[in-house]
Amino acid sequence: MLIHENFNLQPHNSFGVSANSRYFSSVSSLEQIRQAFQFASEKRIPTYVLGEGSNTLFSKDFPGLIIKIALTGIKIDQASGVVRAAAGENWHTLVSSCMNQGLYGLENLALIPGSVGAAPVQNIGAYGIEIASLIKHVKGFDMRSGERFVLNANECYFDYRDSIFKKVGSDHLVISEVVLQLHQDWVPDLSYASRDEEFADASIETPQQLFSLVCQVRRRKLPDPKLMGNAGSFFKNPFVSAICLDELKSRYHDLVWFDTDDPGLKKLSAAWLLEKLGWKGQKNGGAEVSSMHALVLINSASATGEEISVLADRMMASVFDEFGIVLEPEVRIL
Repeated sequence: MLIHENFNLQPHNSFGVSANSRYFSSVSSLEQIRQAFQFASEKRIPTYVLGEGSNTLFSKDFPGLIIKIALTGIKIDQASGVVRAAAGENWHTLVSSCMNQGLYGLENLALIPGSVGAAPVQNIGAYGIEIASLIKHVKGFDMRSGERFVLNANECYFDYRDSIFKKVGSDHLVISEVVLQLHQDWVPDLSYASRDEEFADASIETPQQLFSLVCQVRRRKLPDPKLMGNAGSFFKNPFVSAICLDELKSRYHDLVWFDTDDPGLKKLSAAWLLEKLGWKGQKNGGAEVSSMHALVLINSASATGEEISVLADRMMASVFDEFGIVLEPEVRIL
């Protein structure tokens, strides 16, 4: 296992911000993961497990060891529909591979940046689907006990853009493999058509057509992080009570909101809240709110992580001041 000192993290985060980690190690085996944690324990320094860095903002230098998961391997059992993917595999590549081999269910999640191991951490979701609905097991190592773990979907405590892996005190749980249960028969989820004209107007008769449409919509709405540093949606959509929603609707007649499974709980569009306050195109140093989507913060001019973080703080403060609603970041800020 190779450990680098004073390592620049700019190539390892989709914002493309420059920040140094005191130590950095890319691990490609379970034994190397164990060794990395042992090294950090002996040095008495913090650790942070990194995938492709597509959901992490380094607002300052990291004082410990960054452990980049580079485990690879995909096993697809077409007969059972079970797919086993190592945590270091690219997520979009997995989606495409499964579809091309006749296993379906992931098409709505196409083109989401990041690694396979990050998918359950964030409970990634898009266009009516969350990965929680397709997870059979999540496997990994508990670095506190030194034991392997296997968690089913219920044991992962999935929630909206949340899971057990994001809870305080759970950073000792390192995902090594994700096991998915996909389907041989294609049953598309087109529930998002009621919210998006492109989905409503499209003629979708094959999984390939749905996959292509999702990619097309994402490319139109979200800047490519390879061309413009960003992490996709920076904030979660907030939830409010039905009573609170009625009060907001009386003040803002064009408010965008969605029903949930709980009649007493409604979900608001964070993008609408921010657009209403005129945040599109606003800047702080080299950080900017995308003119394409108010939820997307971009590194438009060699921004520092701190500049992006401060811009996010200002956006959250303005939403609270105007609407009395607390926005939460989707992105992990270190």
